[in-house]
Amino acid sequence: MSDDGRIEIVTYSIAEAYVYQIPPSATHQGHRADSWNVEKWLRAVRVKVTSRGSKGVIKLEDKDSGELFAECPLPNDAPVSTAVEPVIDSSRYFVLRVVDESSGRHAFLGLGFRERDHASDFKLAVQEHQNARAREREAIKRREEHERLMAEKAAANAAAGVEGPAKLHDYSLKGTVTVNIPRRATGGAKSVNVAATTTTPAGGFAIPPPPTASPAGGPGTELDSGLDSGGAGAANGEGWANFDEPARGDEDWADFQS
Repeated sequence: MSDDGRIEIVTYSIAEAYVYQIPPSATHQGHRADSWNVEKWLRAVRVKVTSRGSKGVIKLEDKDSGELFAECPLPNDAPVSTAVEPVIDSSRYFVLRVVDESSGRHAFLGLGFRERDHASDFKLAVQEHQNARAREREAIKRREEHERLMAEKAAANAAAGVEGPAKLHDYSLKGTVTVNIPRRATGGAKSVNVAATTTTPAGGFAIPPPPTASPAGGPGTELDSGLDSGGAGAANGEGWANFDEPARGDEDWADFQS
């Protein structure tokens, strides 16, 4: 099935962001938002990251009318930075490579968010599109490898006169299989807990009483002593992405004014 026949899925949506007309990058390191006039945006837009099959698109729609303003196609076989590039001095601004689908012409526009959380979610949605395409390519590669091995096995079976479907691996048990099950010791099987038997009500199970509170520390002292906020893993930040840390040089100049 072609991508046009698939359902479009919106993986990210934000009701308010801002598009800027940006100058060319002055250095090879990348674009800087402090070279834009961030208080004078070109258009207030709604941002959507959509996926239709293998086709991913960032759509910029007019905030009030919903009319499509520009589209940024996401690449499948190239780094996502060729279409979406974060600026080097802020975590809330990006440069998009927008394309006119009818003419094929492209241009570069700036995109800014009010909140860093919104910018982080946008960045994750764009990266997830590329990760999904990478998983699809890996699945296709493995399927083709499996089909090749099956064809080779079928040819080898035909040459050897083996009938039946080809199997890459034979997991059937061969010969005699002996299973040794150790016998349970009977020495302590007859012991009975008299206290437990006498305290169990008829027809039900005994519910253990709540733990006795420590007189020095008050109720719950022992339970709460190990629940420190954070912990060693959280303090070191191991395994977690820190999206809240501002980019180097991100000052209050980037705050939007109405």
